[in-house]
Amino acid sequence: MSRLLLIRHGRSAWNAERRIQGWADPPLDEVGRAQARHIAERLRAEQPLKLYTSPLQRAAETAEIIGRALGAPVVVDDRLKEHGVGDLEGLTWEEVVDQYPDLAQRWDQGDEEITIPGEEEFDSFRARVTATCDEIAAHHTEQAVGIVTHGGVLSAYLNHLIGLPGRFSPFRFPNCSLSVVQVNSTRPRILLLSDVCHLGGEI
Repeated sequence: MSRLLLIRHGRSAWNAERRIQGWADPPLDEVGRAQARHIAERLRAEQPLKLYTSPLQRAAETAEIIGRALGAPVVVDDRLKEHGVGDLEGLTWEEVVDQYPDLAQRWDQGDEEITIPGEEEFDSFRARVTATCDEIAAHHTEQAVGIVTHGGVLSAYLNHLIGLPGRFSPFRFPNCSLSVVQVNSTRPRILLLSDVCHLGGEI
């Protein structure tokens, strides 16, 4: 069976400003780099064979810090990048409410028929995420591997695992949180969800 170590990237400059990121490419800030060093220490016991990462620099830099600490190779996979959310990228939620009040209201109501101007079509996003994670698991039977990616990617994949078909998710993934999924030939099991105990209270 495969053991997928699912890691959300460390804090970026836009996370600190509470800006929507999507395909935008802000770097980690100093807190994010410290978070990456902390999760690297947490992962020593897991001994991941390799790390797969989104190409966006907030994820790629997180993976590089972890890989350097653990001596694990890093593989960049474009399919692990975040959901592109078009015109919302770079905005705070307050700016979304001001500029797109109807969209914001429908989002708050969990309206699955919502569309975002300029977004990557959601079903296509979900399909690429699930296919990529399933492929990684299939290539690493009896091995632990890390996947360093984004909150939207992790939400889409875990929704898929538990059979939730829509855009909205009950899951939340703090920066540099760790989730663990065990994948076998019958049914995947979520062993750990959104754990941040390795970060301590200071970050």
